[in-house]
Amino acid sequence: MKNSILKYKNMGRVPFCILRKFVSFAVPLFALLFTLNSCSDMLETDNESMVSNPELNAKTDSVFYALGIAQAMQQVADQYFYIGELRGELVTVDEANTDKNLKELANYSASLDNAYDSSYVFYKVINNCNYYLAHRDSTLKTGSTNVAIDEYIAVAAWRAWAYLQLARIYCGNADGLTIPFYTEPLTSISQIEAKAADPACQKNLSQIVETLAPELEMLLSRYPNTRVPDFNEPIHPIGTTNWGESKAIDMSKIFVPVQVILGDMYLETAQYQKAAEKYADYLCRYGVMPEERFSFRMKDDITFPEDYSLDFNDMTDNYSFSFANNSNPKDVVSYIPMAVSSLNGKTSTVPLAFGYDYYSINQSSDCPRADNIQIQPSKAFYELTDSADYYYYPTSYNGQSVNTSYPTNVKRYKAGDGRASITSLNSDPDLAILYRNPSDVTKTYVSKVKNANVYLYRTSTIYLHLAEALNAMEYTDAAFAILKNGISTYLENLVRKPTLDSEGKIVLNVDGTPRIEPYKYMSQKSVDMLGTTLPFLNAQYREIFNANDVYGIHAHGSCTYNRKENELAQSAKGSRATALGSQMNTHYLPDVIIGEKMKEIAGKYGVSVGTSKADSVAAMLDLLCDEYAKEFAFEGRRFYDLQRIARHFNEMGIWGGNFGSLWFVEKLSGNRPQKDLRDPRNWYLPFK
Repeated sequence: MKNSILKYKNMGRVPFCILRKFVSFAVPLFALLFTLNSCSDMLETDNESMVSNPELNAKTDSVFYALGIAQAMQQVADQYFYIGELRGELVTVDEANTDKNLKELANYSASLDNAYDSSYVFYKVINNCNYYLAHRDSTLKTGSTNVAIDEYIAVAAWRAWAYLQLARIYCGNADGLTIPFYTEPLTSISQIEAKAADPACQKNLSQIVETLAPELEMLLSRYPNTRVPDFNEPIHPIGTTNWGESKAIDMSKIFVPVQVILGDMYLETAQYQKAAEKYADYLCRYGVMPEERFSFRMKDDITFPEDYSLDFNDMTDNYSFSFANNSNPKDVVSYIPMAVSSLNGKTSTVPLAFGYDYYSINQSSDCPRADNIQIQPSKAFYELTDSADYYYYPTSYNGQSVNTSYPTNVKRYKAGDGRASITSLNSDPDLAILYRNPSDVTKTYVSKVKNANVYLYRTSTIYLHLAEALNAMEYTDAAFAILKNGISTYLENLVRKPTLDSEGKIVLNVDGTPRIEPYKYMSQKSVDMLGTTLPFLNAQYREIFNANDVYGIHAHGSCTYNRKENELAQSAKGSRATALGSQMNTHYLPDVIIGEKMKEIAGKYGVSVGTSKADSVAAMLDLLCDEYAKEFAFEGRRFYDLQRIARHFNEMGIWGGNFGSLWFVEKLSGNRPQKDLRDPRNWYLPFK
């Protein structure tokens, strides 16, 4: 097969036999005859050509090797997911049904014997990347077009992603913890052992970022228009499940954009402006805006007040569509799609752990459900989402019907967050993230995982990470804007300025102070920053972010929006209508919500929370952590967010200096951890 592939020179549509290598694991691994131990696993390359054609000097080689590394990424998927999800507080395990390895992850008792404590699956990705980067001729051109550079940069980004996960799992910046680090390909066990024994090859999180980020920056500077490859075959079918559902993948989404991984590296190491600039570069350069991803509580889960009206809140419950089985999942930027059967390639145990038997041989019109669910939503998840406010327009105001003119106010009700909506057999289970069979309410199925995809980044991820960076830069109002309105030119209309009368004079309140409209919350400084330091609102990009079809992330579950027909009737769309509707929503504003969070922190942790900028930044960070929980629960990333936020709380020195450790302990209390989590060294797995 190799010769037929190498004859394919025109780099048009990728031959099926190459794509087949991604979804099938029939390729012989590195021709080194070692015994089956973890060190030899690390030497596997998933590419026969690395032996027969080690110089990677043919134009088609990039297709071979990139897809070979994608195979190695599939082998990382389950471990990445389970560590990220079970070591957070949003799921619970079942003492009778859950695999002991998963239970050990959840209660922080995992030892070197744990099946999911294996650094070598990540090092296998790294060693593949190192080989590619060391041998690939990145200057190959067809005419004036460089045919290798996009794949070259994508592989460098994969390597950075793998190292970042290793640091998140095994060391962070905790005292005395490091991991082996190398950037040259290792081809023998003796080389591996030498690297492991060399103190110069040991690095922590900050040192890894310090080493890898400059190379990625150089590549991005030299090739600013780089895009992740799609091999001219953007959508590719990969087979059909045993129970009859076809699956296709978006080839471009198997990669991680270089700007995004750089942003995450900087965010992890508290280089906040650099992080914000990288996220903004990606979002602006490619015109990426949050899509309509709304959800609401089903009627059988919540009873709204009598003045609630679906006339102004009836919307498509399309938040769950981000996780639907289609070739181009909306909102998804990067994912690891798993095979449809063991005959087709690498499979995943994640769906089954959450109650979906994706690899069942039983015929069904939908993914069959299993009786023994190992992982379910936790009490902490329900407490957070059930206590959330849901914003709605009342059925009447001032004695008039809402259908005659625009509502004048928004009410809030503790109806819970729509992203945690549970449906039953009485409703379409595909319209909610959680499914509960009415005949056995002790079992809750999580539909996010049922299509055997592990999500690494969604558009929401990038925007919320941008909010975290902006908040740390002390642009707390801009961070809040990402939750409330989204980033658009309409934020310019929300700057807090005195109200002027028809003669241009400042309108005064009864107490003589200037009147400022209650819905306005942006500072001029923050709006200016969004057009200078970050380019969203500058002349080049403001047409993209022009207030049409831009939405805040919090609305995914809180319903702060008017019905679209009424938005259009007001000649307003997207963020403009959001802001218009939000004029009446004086509940969901930074001063209100951050103030409530401050009171919660003071009561829960017994600390003295003041009114300084640092207090506001810290409270907003905790608020963002709540939003992460609602938006990204059951996507395999909770621990990675918790360890970063806890570390940054400690680095801030806020509320006693070790608040981050106490905060981490409280977050994980429901897991009954077997280690003292006040010590950051115990947050991480033992290195194996």
